[in-house]
Amino acid sequence: MEPIRHVLIAICLLFLVIVVGTVGFVYLEGLSLLDALYMTIATITTVGYGDIVPETPAGRIFTAGLMISGVGVALYVLVEIIGLVLEGRLSEALGIAKVRRSVAKMKNHKIICGGGRTGSITADEFRKEGLDFVTIERDSAIAIELRKKNLSVVEGDATLDETLIEAGVERASGLVSTLPSDSDNLFLCIAAKELNKNLEVVTRASSEEAAKRLYSVGVKKVILMEKIGGRRLARSLTKPAIVDFLEFATKTGETSLESLTVEHGAKIANKRVRDACTILGIKEKVGTTIVAIIRGEEVINIGPDDEIREGDTVVVIGKRESLDKLGELELS
Repeated sequence: MEPIRHVLIAICLLFLVIVVGTVGFVYLEGLSLLDALYMTIATITTVGYGDIVPETPAGRIFTAGLMISGVGVALYVLVEIIGLVLEGRLSEALGIAKVRRSVAKMKNHKIICGGGRTGSITADEFRKEGLDFVTIERDSAIAIELRKKNLSVVEGDATLDETLIEAGVERASGLVSTLPSDSDNLFLCIAAKELNKNLEVVTRASSEEAAKRLYSVGVKKVILMEKIGGRRLARSLTKPAIVDFLEFATKTGETSLESLTVEHGAKIANKRVRDACTILGIKEKVGTTIVAIIRGEEVINIGPDDEIREGDTVVVIGKRESLDKLGELELS
């Protein structure tokens, strides 16, 4: 909104000069209001038809001052308007205003802090899932590129409260921090949790020590990028088929993974996996398969006779359209 604000300021200054000039000519030259306004505009625009001229010394001095100030302000207005139109700043400013209106209506959305390579991939995943999200990016060039992709972008420093508030952090349900610095991620996570205690925060870290600090401030999940990358590289050589399968399952969009949380009193709680599949009709009705159970921090490789407990997260694999039907199943 900065370019539009400059133009509005310039227009207000021009209006003020016109008012002062009109009042001055009425008072000093005794002109009518219409003649005074006409003479003011003629002076500012340097048209100077000469049919009305100042006759008193004070009027001439006043006119000289009006010429200098009025012409300068008029040129300022003209330059700002040309800048808006020719440099594309008008469409950019209107786009920012549109984003602000859109973000103001969002609730339970996600926030991505950092629009670089990792942030862009995160945005693509959120878009595939049909989620509402906002990206915070400090670099103007990156922000412009993201807007070209029709993404909602708040330009600013994600570690500042006012930027987080502009992104709707108080109404958001989750935040992903992809900032490269551990200290910036820590500071951001603390600020975000102070503004929204129920916010689920996921971030990256470069070391186990940094991860411990982040967990201590209430971060839900810390991703050690180098550790995960190293494991993937190693397994690409030792177990390439598995890596290819996981890549296919998470990238193509045709086959994917989904999770279901087993709440208290759910009909599949304390049931064997085979019985849970029968109760829900996962294979028959939906066409998906239970592949794992997450219990606390542990991932359990299941068999048909393993028990599903309350609080477990059941991991299901299947086609994207089949997984979309999972929400229609009544678990409780």
